[in-house]
Amino acid sequence: MRDLVRGYASATFGGVPTAEGRRRLAGELGSFGAALVRFDRLREALGDTSIPAPVRRAVAADLLEGRVSAECAAVVAFAVRHERPGELSPTLAALVTLAEEAAEAAETPGRSPVEPPASRAAARERIQGYAERVFQGLSDPAEVDRVGDELFSIARLLDGSERLRALLADVDVPYAERAGVAEDLLGARVSPATMRLTRYVLRSGRTRDLVGTFEWLVELAARERGLRLAEVRSALPLAPEESERLATALGRLVGRSVSVRVVVDERVLGGLLVAVGDLVIDGTLRHRFEQLRESLAQPVGAA
Repeated sequence: MRDLVRGYASATFGGVPTAEGRRRLAGELGSFGAALVRFDRLREALGDTSIPAPVRRAVAADLLEGRVSAECAAVVAFAVRHERPGELSPTLAALVTLAEEAAEAAETPGRSPVEPPASRAAARERIQGYAERVFQGLSDPAEVDRVGDELFSIARLLDGSERLRALLADVDVPYAERAGVAEDLLGARVSPATMRLTRYVLRSGRTRDLVGTFEWLVELAARERGLRLAEVRSALPLAPEESERLATALGRLVGRSVSVRVVVDERVLGGLLVAVGDLVIDGTLRHRFEQLRESLAQPVGAA
């Protein structure tokens, strides 16, 4: 399982408050994993790299909507989007184990799931996945801006206090103690989202460069702000209802709410050209999306 997926799943499981809810989530992930093994067409299509990854992600989210919890649909869709080709089935098995560990942690006050040792690159991947899930839970772009500002302030605070930086980075000090220090220092001054990110940084498996990590999280927050704005180029203006449907569809592709800004461009001869952050979407993807969804609907329904 990629560390990016692990981090995203950890944030998702952590957002489910009870052990019972986390075990239910583990069961849903296990059921989808079984369907993936049972139905060849489902497995092949969701792992087909000739189909753009955002389309496969959107199809997975669409197929699971209303059939499983929102948390399960989010984790599966993220894994489909980011996991290596051919690794989706073993990743789902690993996610079931991770959800069960999260359930056990929920039954013990003050306990958090243990993150295995990681290289700098792997730890950054985990934090990035975790941050993406946390950012998805922020409905207002202004909240993302606030988190970015708070993360920047934390970086400056750590940069200016060698003693605090050394304490929070000392892996010989139990995580609960370090998290308690951060909570006492920051809890009343920052948003819950920022506090979640801070706690995860402290238990992500590597804390040697705390200042650099928080500065990097500031960059992720800025990138997230761009992912919430979609620039759509069309030869003709879009009606309000068309813009609304497009925003919903794009939200499925990128996994968060999207605001659509339409640019009338006569050079666009047909269809739409959409840019969401670094993602550029050709209007022809809509046809691929519909084809894939139709081909998979029956097997998943049969499961």
